[in-house]
Amino acid sequence: MIVNKASRHRFKLSNCKLLFREDGAVTVFSVIVLSSLLLFFSLLIDYARIAALHKLTEDAVRSSVRSVLSAYDAALYERYGLFGRGGTDGQTIFKEMMTANTEAAEGSARTGMKLVRAKSEATALHAATFLGSHDVFSRQVLEEMKYKAPVDFTLDLAARFVPMADAMKEASIAMSLLESMRKFYEKREEHLANVLQLQKQMASTISGSRIPILIPVQTDVITIEGDSALSIASEYGAYAAKVMYNQSLTAGDKMLHTKEIEAYEARVRAFTLELRKVSDDMHRQHVKLHGDSIRELEAARGLNEDMLRLVQQANQQPEYSGYDAVSKHKSTNAEQHQVPADAASDIEQVRKAADELVKTDGWFNEYRQELEVQGSSAASIDMEAGSYQSSSLASINKPITSKAADTLLEGVTSLRLAYGAYEQKYIRPASVIVDRQKALDQGQITTQLKQQKEQAGSLWKQARSLLHGLTSIPQSEEHQKVFERVKQRYNDNLLFNKQSDEATTIESMEQASDAHMAAEQSTAFMGGLFTGMAGMLEKTRDSLYFGEYVIHRFTAFAPQHLRSMMTGGDLSELSHAISFNNQEAEYIIYGFNNPVGNIAAAYGELFATRLAVRTMEGLLESKSLGHPLLILSAALIYGLEKSIEDMLAFTERGSAPLSKYVKVELTYTDYLRLFTLMHGADDGASLARMIAAIEQNIGSTLSAVPSGVTGETTVSMELWFIPGLIRTLGAVGLLEGKVVGNRYETTQTMGWSY
Repeated sequence: MIVNKASRHRFKLSNCKLLFREDGAVTVFSVIVLSSLLLFFSLLIDYARIAALHKLTEDAVRSSVRSVLSAYDAALYERYGLFGRGGTDGQTIFKEMMTANTEAAEGSARTGMKLVRAKSEATALHAATFLGSHDVFSRQVLEEMKYKAPVDFTLDLAARFVPMADAMKEASIAMSLLESMRKFYEKREEHLANVLQLQKQMASTISGSRIPILIPVQTDVITIEGDSALSIASEYGAYAAKVMYNQSLTAGDKMLHTKEIEAYEARVRAFTLELRKVSDDMHRQHVKLHGDSIRELEAARGLNEDMLRLVQQANQQPEYSGYDAVSKHKSTNAEQHQVPADAASDIEQVRKAADELVKTDGWFNEYRQELEVQGSSAASIDMEAGSYQSSSLASINKPITSKAADTLLEGVTSLRLAYGAYEQKYIRPASVIVDRQKALDQGQITTQLKQQKEQAGSLWKQARSLLHGLTSIPQSEEHQKVFERVKQRYNDNLLFNKQSDEATTIESMEQASDAHMAAEQSTAFMGGLFTGMAGMLEKTRDSLYFGEYVIHRFTAFAPQHLRSMMTGGDLSELSHAISFNNQEAEYIIYGFNNPVGNIAAAYGELFATRLAVRTMEGLLESKSLGHPLLILSAALIYGLEKSIEDMLAFTERGSAPLSKYVKVELTYTDYLRLFTLMHGADDGASLARMIAAIEQNIGSTLSAVPSGVTGETTVSMELWFIPGLIRTLGAVGLLEGKVVGNRYETTQTMGWSY
């Protein structure tokens, strides 16, 4: 027990000596360890402060940049829904906000210790993007219109056309086919008319020649001025008797009637020579005309074959994707505006009736055979004339016999029979010619078609004068100068966006030479219109938003301005109304750089739309006429009449019914919506025109209006501990800034846009 106590006492004494040794090894070790820890923690603290500085600077720059963008052009936004820098100078705002952010951070340290006391050393603000850039402009337009565009209204507008899609598709096919058939039909009938005219000319070569006089045809005509085949044959008996009397005389007897005999023989030779010449000339002309008639007939046959191919192609049901796509979107809301259920099938039957215009190949073969018979009949007359000439000359050769008289009379009979057969068929009463004329006239069809063509021509002349009136509006120099300034802005914006100008090519309805061409153009235009609506209904594509932006933010030309021109021909009001500020939407859609071009294009397309719809109605109204071309002409007349009424309705109240079947009123701006779907408003040229119109109105250049900025600032902070060590860390790339003296500096860049 005593031993254990003594041992513990000795152990305590030895430990006390160890702690109070005078050589200092432990002290040095402790200093080294503690100084290392102090160095590490001081580095860690400054590094943490640097990281905090970066975060605080980033937040400050972001806040300052956003503050810069808070100053926007209020007029630009209120009028066009676009954001662009405006108001107070952006550099001033950025600098003040950065100073305020850093000073606030530093001022807050007065109430206690602040780990990071930042100081703004330098600031700079740069424009990053501009509103005149098409990418920026289109993005802002889409953002604006995706929330504000009345998409439901536009969808409802397109839905108005849905009930008509099937009927309009069939009408387009029928109109295209019938118009193509009509062109071939008219050319074919022209060739057939030429054939008939050549038949008449062939008959005239015979009836107008001296053949009827030299024969003659009438049996009671014995003598006429000059000799005839009949007179020559009738006098032959007396001549033969005189010659045979002289032949019976013996040598030395005096011959009698020598002069009479010689005179008769001279008459025979002269007559037969004349008959031969007249017959040859007649036959040569007849052969030429006959050849021409065959060529005309074969040309008509070729056109008939073209018509047959058209019918066969139409029966293959070509695809009209626009109409089909719109037709798929039928809804129950349109039941009160339904086109008759059998409208499409009725128009299809009209189209199928087009094959009635095609003649069979047998018809042409029969007609050619008829021409060959006429040629053969003329050749028979020539042959009989030659036979008579031979018989006559042979009859005066010595010795003379009494049988020659019968031969001459038979020759006269044959000649008269050959002529009589030709005369009955082709001259008088001309049974073949008359029957052929009736066949080509098709009863009253030709007359009716001619009357309808004149009526349609008169209506088209009236419609064309209305459309032409738009292009003849007096243009003031002041209006033109505005368009020139807008054009310069347009070109500048294209150059800024590194795009080239796209020439505007729009086929004007006014350029159609006749009503039928106008109908074809309107049919083709309607197909494009339905294709545009189909794209919108299928995809709700961006062009819808751009189109709605154009309609909502830009002015359109009010149709009421046209009232005085269309009713009284007065252009004075229009000459003042065609300023650029009254037709911004039309300019954006069509892009003509003159006061009348865009208005004429818009109202031309409006007329084309109305004509296509009304002509479809006309096909249904006229289907009972039977003949396809009569239906076509009647439908066109109906379409022109109703379209002119519609145009007047637009000038009176600004709207017109879509159709007699779809009784909803569509305004002029409704149609502009549809036209933007067809032409598109999201291409580079259209965007440049929008920008040019905006610049013209606000007086500034969007290519110089920032829509995004980049802020750059340099911020410093005092280092608390060992700057040299921090500088070393920066040298090896561990820091984003640099050490200047005892301060750490860093530069922060932040971009932001509307």
